[in-house]
Amino acid sequence: DGNNKNQQCKGGGPRYLVAIWGDEGLDMPLSLPTSPGKGLFYNPDDDDDGGGDEGCDGGTANMAQWLSQLVNERHARNWNKIDRFAKALRGLEEGDVDAVEQNSGINGAIHDINRVELDVQSDTNGYHDDGMGGALNSPRSKKGSSGLPIPRSYDVVGDVAVLNSIPEGDEETQRKVGEWIMSRNKAMKICVARTNPLSTSHRSPGAGGLIQLAGPPRDPIITSHHEYGVKCVVDLQQTFFSPRMAPERLRLSQQVARGERVLVVFAGVGMEALQIVARTEAKEVLAIERNEVAAECLRRARRMLERNKTIVVPGGGKGAEERLSVMQGDALEILPTLERASFDRIIAPRPKEGALDGDMGTGDAGKEFLVAMLPLLKLKSEVHWYDFAADHELPDCQRTRETVQSVCQNLGLEMEVIHIAKVGSVAKRQFRVCMDFRITGNLVSDAISG
Repeated sequence: DGNNKNQQCKGGGPRYLVAIWGDEGLDMPLSLPTSPGKGLFYNPDDDDDGGGDEGCDGGTANMAQWLSQLVNERHARNWNKIDRFAKALRGLEEGDVDAVEQNSGINGAIHDINRVELDVQSDTNGYHDDGMGGALNSPRSKKGSSGLPIPRSYDVVGDVAVLNSIPEGDEETQRKVGEWIMSRNKAMKICVARTNPLSTSHRSPGAGGLIQLAGPPRDPIITSHHEYGVKCVVDLQQTFFSPRMAPERLRLSQQVARGERVLVVFAGVGMEALQIVARTEAKEVLAIERNEVAAECLRRARRMLERNKTIVVPGGGKGAEERLSVMQGDALEILPTLERASFDRIIAPRPKEGALDGDMGTGDAGKEFLVAMLPLLKLKSEVHWYDFAADHELPDCQRTRETVQSVCQNLGLEMEVIHIAKVGSVAKRQFRVCMDFRITGNLVSDAISG
């Protein structure tokens, strides 16, 4: 039937028979008690009294059309997934499981200098930035030559090795895993593992979200992290920080021109803002963050800028720490208090809102933040807007484009897309994307002048 799909693939010598099934979530009553005999999906508000086929009211027809569209969209989405899976299987060499994951895009984690890949074979997926990659208790590793359940990869934040999940085995085995990882890099002083997904409102593990496996006891787990010569302070329990976004943060700082006023919303521990004031001649950088702990981390990092002798402000003038301001609070409450048309650039690395975001999300895709931010921009200014997209939406990210375009149109602004690309992985086939766009004009003023 429509919920069961079979496809036979052949790669090399072996043949594979793959069966995929699932509930599309379409279980519902055939009729309502208040409208007996009216047929499937009857809606009295849509009755068409002015015509139509005899015995068929407009409400039933309209609802049936909606159902048909819904089912077709979901089935098309599922078949696209199957096609990608089949393509990967056809190129499969017997026993090469990791190759299938990489070729089919299942292992979507983005590699960078702060992620360590270990030479250990694994039968599962790697780490995802936002911790949305499935159950944390599932097997994540295989025993290597050490005889320990070594994870396939881990992240390095300052002097801390961060594992995506707790290694298999008892406490003694877990301690040995932590010590083995620390032995690979003498700069790491402790090893920790996540115990739950990033489900708090600040996208942080929380007080009990990390367990220390090895190293001297540290509570709270705070470290200083270096990135391209700039240092930030990270509370790993109470804040969200992804070292894998380092290349993206460097790219952002390289876009900033001399004399710009830059606004960083959802600043977190502030590495984007710190990179900009340390590496550019921006006139002023304002960082807004709701998480009180993250805002304090940023203030501490700002004080360290003054003592960082490797940072030389281009062209003289105010020091880096003097050009950085921090405001702690809800962005939706702070943004309306700022001067309109006063910023040259806005950076908005907004966090993922769980099921509210993505291609199947039920939220507004961040529209309320766009409505509050865009009036603060000068003409010809630029925005770096972060959203979340499924692999089938890449590379065009049409849904993200339409969201931004609709808000701009409602505000009477003209815009153009400069660049859009994926910049990180948040789950299987789910990516963080950045859309750079420019405000090119005002529809109202242009109409008057025309």
